[in-house]
Amino acid sequence: MKGNSETLTQQIKNELEKNPLLTAKKLCILIGLDYSKYANYVNKVKSNWKYYHKNRQGSICPSDVHCWRGFAYVPCGLKVGEGWNLTRARNRMLLFRNGLGRMELFETGRVNLFVRKPASLGKAYQLFCDGFFKTQAITDVKVLEACLKGLRFKSAHAVFETKQRLPQLTIGLFDASNGITIKVGDRSHQNSVEVVFSFMDWAERLERKFDSLTEFPKEVRPLRNDYSI
Repeated sequence: MKGNSETLTQQIKNELEKNPLLTAKKLCILIGLDYSKYANYVNKVKSNWKYYHKNRQGSICPSDVHCWRGFAYVPCGLKVGEGWNLTRARNRMLLFRNGLGRMELFETGRVNLFVRKPASLGKAYQLFCDGFFKTQAITDVKVLEACLKGLRFKSAHAVFETKQRLPQLTIGLFDASNGITIKVGDRSHQNSVEVVFSFMDWAERLERKFDSLTEFPKEVRPLRNDYSI
């Protein structure tokens, strides 16, 4: 009886491997069982198969986060010190490198940060301090705190392993609207699902415009009442 039960269980699992959406009634028809008699048994086997740890990954954390990018703003006309090099770019971009990553400084005061993996916000803060505070480009702590407070995330790649090789596929349908691209079976991660997510450029522009509108002058004169007698 035990052998027959194991054989029946395996038959149900084999059918579910072919089509995971099969109901208990459909499974009984395919295997040739009486639904009124084996309904509870088939539902139990289906539930065990569905929540089996090898078939159900659940919510998992990324095994790797790389290509982390961020941006911040510093006062325009800032004089940088040792470690910054002028590039050949027409926009006169300055470049800073160390073991944590690199930074790009533009004449507009924008700073692009590229943090090496494993990336974290703490490493981004440390990279920023190494490039500006340690080189004495920024000596005022309040200015440094304001720049670090404005440091924002731009984009990153999150890798989720599946422990089996996947077919190569790139889904860029949501790149323009939501800044999300999904890569499956990429050459660098053939057994993983790679999610590329970014903070959209148009969203960044709207945020900066909104911040500029909400910045009121410190001294605001009272409105003149033209209708007073």
